[in-house]
Amino acid sequence: MAMTESSLPDLMPSLRTLSRADKIRAIQLLADELAREEGVPTIEAGASFPIWTPFDAFDAAAKLFEELKKAETAP
Repeated sequence: MAMTESSLPDLMPSLRTLSRADKIRAIQLLADELAREEGVPTIEAGASFPIWTPFDAFDAAAKLFEELKKAETAP
């Protein structure tokens, strides 16, 4: 299948006939393509990403406790 260049006005009638789900997929496809062109990392299905959690954040808990104690004694 040969790729041809189309302008946005040429594509609009076809885009309007797409189902709601296909319109969302088109938006996602374009956003992913733009992100790749800009070098922005994208989120991929099935990939794992590190997240911060307060579990075992003892230093943070100690600091919060300290600030709460200060707030109790403040006038």
